[in-house]
Amino acid sequence: MKKSLDLRGLTCPEPVLRTKKLIDDPALSCIEILVDSEVNVQNLTRLANSQKLTVVSSPEDIHYKVVLQRAATEDNPGSHSHETVEARHKQANTSTSTNTSTNASNNSSTNTSTGSGTIILISRNSFGQADSQKVEGDSDKAKRDYDFSSNLLNLFLQTLLQSGHEPRAILMVNSGVKLMDPEGPYIKVLNELKEKGIEVLACGLCLDYYDLKSKVAVEQVTNMFAICEYLFSADRVISP
Repeated sequence: MKKSLDLRGLTCPEPVLRTKKLIDDPALSCIEILVDSEVNVQNLTRLANSQKLTVVSSPEDIHYKVVLQRAATEDNPGSHSHETVEARHKQANTSTSTNTSTNASNNSSTNTSTGSGTIILISRNSFGQADSQKVEGDSDKAKRDYDFSSNLLNLFLQTLLQSGHEPRAILMVNSGVKLMDPEGPYIKVLNELKEKGIEVLACGLCLDYYDLKSKVAVEQVTNMFAICEYLFSADRVISP
C-alpha cells in the first residue's frame, strides 16, 4: 500500500514525527512526501536510514519529493503471496521492536573505537553555568565570567580532539548551536572533529532562532526526533 503526505510549511521536527507514524504501519510499503526545504530532505533521509528503508529524493518546482520504500520487491504489493505479506509484517514489527537496541549502528558508521557509544550534548555556548545574557549591575564582571566559560568550552573541545576519545556524535541545541557560527571561535575545532569521523550536528529549530541556519551545511542540521534517538540509544551522554 502507498501513502502520500504533503508536509510543506511544517516546522522541525513535525515532518519527521508524522512520517515516523506512517513508517510504523507495516501495511504501507511506500510513502511519498512533499517538503519545502533541503534540511527536511536530509532529516527524512536520516530517518529512512535508521529504519533500513530505501530513500529517493528529487526537487520538484519549489519543493522536494521524498519517496521511502520498505524494499525493492514491494513495488508491486498485489503480486505478493500470503507468506510474503506475512513475512513483511513480521519484519516490520521486528524492526520496530528492536529499534532502540540497534539504533546506534543504524545512525552511524561501523565505528568500533573506544567511546563509540558516547554522545556529547552541548546545550549552551559556555562551559558550565555562565551564559551570554546581559546581567544588570556589574556587566563587566558578567562578561568576564562568560568569556572565561566560553574559553573553557573551547578548551574542552580542543582537549577532546587531542585525547584520542572519539564520541559517536556531538549534538548542539539551544544556544549551543552558536558554536556552528562560521565566524566564531569554535568552528575550526568542530571541523577537525568532524574530519575524524565524528558526527557534528545542530538542532535546526535552534539554528533558526539564532539566525544561523543559512550559515550551516545542510548535512549538519538535524531535528529533535533524531536528537532523541541519539540520546536514547547512547551508552552514555556527556553534557559539559
